[in-house]
Amino acid sequence: MDTHQNKYVKHISHTTSRLKHLDIFGIALSALRLAFIVSMAFSLFLPTNVEARPEFATELDKECSFCHLDPAGGGPRNRIGEIFEENYFEFPEDFDMEAVTEEAKEVVKQLTTSLDFQTAFIKTTHVDAEQNAIASCNSCHSSVDRFLLMQAEVTFNAQASEHIRLTLSNNVGTTMNAFATVDAIPKHLYVKVGQFRLPFAIKQKDHNILVREGYGLGSNKRDVGVELGGSAGKVFYNAAFFNADNATAKGGLGTLGAQLGPVRAGISGIFEKPGEDWERLIGAFLTASYAGLSVEGEFNFGNSGAIASFASDDIDSKGYYVGAKYRILPQLTIGGRYGLFDPDRTVKGDASQRVTLSAQYNFMENGAISLFYWANLANADRGEDDTIGEKGTLRQLQGTDQIILMSRFWF
Repeated sequence: MDTHQNKYVKHISHTTSRLKHLDIFGIALSALRLAFIVSMAFSLFLPTNVEARPEFATELDKECSFCHLDPAGGGPRNRIGEIFEENYFEFPEDFDMEAVTEEAKEVVKQLTTSLDFQTAFIKTTHVDAEQNAIASCNSCHSSVDRFLLMQAEVTFNAQASEHIRLTLSNNVGTTMNAFATVDAIPKHLYVKVGQFRLPFAIKQKDHNILVREGYGLGSNKRDVGVELGGSAGKVFYNAAFFNADNATAKGGLGTLGAQLGPVRAGISGIFEKPGEDWERLIGAFLTASYAGLSVEGEFNFGNSGAIASFASDDIDSKGYYVGAKYRILPQLTIGGRYGLFDPDRTVKGDASQRVTLSAQYNFMENGAISLFYWANLANADRGEDDTIGEKGTLRQLQGTDQIILMSRFWF
């Protein structure tokens, strides 16, 4: 999670069946999980009177800069993106794209600000009153549920000239982004210099993705360096050179992909040397979107050592996730995702699996509530606790579920 440090609680071994801990609340949670699955399956067959609901760049067949100030996508939206958002993620019938585009071009120097504020309520489904522990991202046993401040990020974008933009964002006292973007060749080449989020595979802000958490590529992964990117026809690309773990400049990554109609796919690679050995991570990804339904998937595997090899025996870790989202109404979206992460293939039983069910409702132009259900699947081959290096995976290995209720406001 973006703004708080994970607290690992002391884990105790289970000597009795989980059925012993079932109560009315547990039965309700099981019913909630079933309701989610049934509603997702049923919604796929619901009719929709909208032929094309532009929710993703793939569905619009446009570049990310079509709606966002940052040509790499994400973050504050431009005027077109604001209209798209204000109308609950679809364009109004009288929308004149050319007029709006020309209007935006007339403003050469401008300062725009945005605020992204999120809170979360975390409830674990396994409660141990003796532990007296509060729920957190990695809580296994909790006796006290809690509210968390997830994000309070303010972003400033200054259009210094027609081709130069300055971006600064701060999240509860921590500088997140601080970079300058130069549109060297509009659409074909931009240059970003400063501190920014590393552009790996599918650009995700969702911190709930198990694989991204394992590889440290979550929404809070940023570094200082230079990034180049752009597109040529249906092909998109980027490359970045950065400090490995904020040390010396020993890291680089690149992405190459293509967008063909509603499908966007590509491959990314990171090569860095945060310590004595080089570490490598390769990720292949695919997204597709049509008529309110979108699917996505990503497969990652990595290794370390002096020799750049990705032979099967040399792969240290691997993970993947697949998911789908469906917009039932302009304001209501449901989704589901399955993820698996094996941090150390040499240790039997240390793989984590998670099914995430979610629902998001935009109750106002600039406000939304989201409900997440983490079904952390127990590992049948789980070893003893002292054989697992990453203690944060113990909760997933034991299969302790979690419910997260999030509220978000942005301006």
